[in-house]
Amino acid sequence: MRGSAITAGILFLLLIFVTACTGHDPNRGLSLIKETDHSRFFSPEEHAGDGDAISKLAEAFEANYSRITNFFQYESADKMSIHVYTNKADFQKMIGRDTEGTYVASENIIKVYTPANLTSPEAEALFTDQVVHEFVHAVIQSINPDVGRVKWLDEGIAYYASGQLEKELQMKTVFYDQPTFEQFSSPNYFENAGGRAYFYSGTIIQYIIDQYGIDALNEMIRNPEQKQLERVLNTTINQLFIDWTVYLLKVEQ
Repeated sequence: MRGSAITAGILFLLLIFVTACTGHDPNRGLSLIKETDHSRFFSPEEHAGDGDAISKLAEAFEANYSRITNFFQYESADKMSIHVYTNKADFQKMIGRDTEGTYVASENIIKVYTPANLTSPEAEALFTDQVVHEFVHAVIQSINPDVGRVKWLDEGIAYYASGQLEKELQMKTVFYDQPTFEQFSSPNYFENAGGRAYFYSGTIIQYIIDQYGIDALNEMIRNPEQKQLERVLNTTINQLFIDWTVYLLKVEQ
């Protein structure tokens, strides 16, 4: 009996060891293309580094890293893993929806599609902004995963902090399609409204920062439940949207 118990114990320890060694590695099967001070860029295409895209994504990531982490009072324990796909069809099949970028919170990994070469300034701006946008998601959802449940807050912060809102405001001066609070509250609004949903959620974040300050926004990230948001802002969410509407009228002028 004693020998059987010892044998069983050894087998159990071996099982634990094998399980640990064969645990899920989200980077398995991918090639490490580039490593920077704060990130590791992987790709399923081992020659993805032959083009200029990953180098430009890495440069943009590093250029914005300290600004974003300081803005949200966040410190990371490890480098950010970023998976880059240069085949759009393969990327969307893997993700399961029509998108060019996402942050997978369960794996703490950014996954993006980008062409192998970013040959025009417009393409470079589009795809580098995208990886910064997803990094903002990574930061705020690492601070509090519940932020991801409040779509206008999650996407608005990412659109604002990535600099995408500022660029769009330089071109957009008339806000004729401003949504209501009921529209923003709909789970289908972002899917149906497309780009304007991100734009308007970004302007709400800009209004909150202008009116209440960055400390208030950081407290909202850490307490994203509606009652807590109303406590932080000392107003109701409905009144916030009314005040934001008035604010946008001033921005138009």
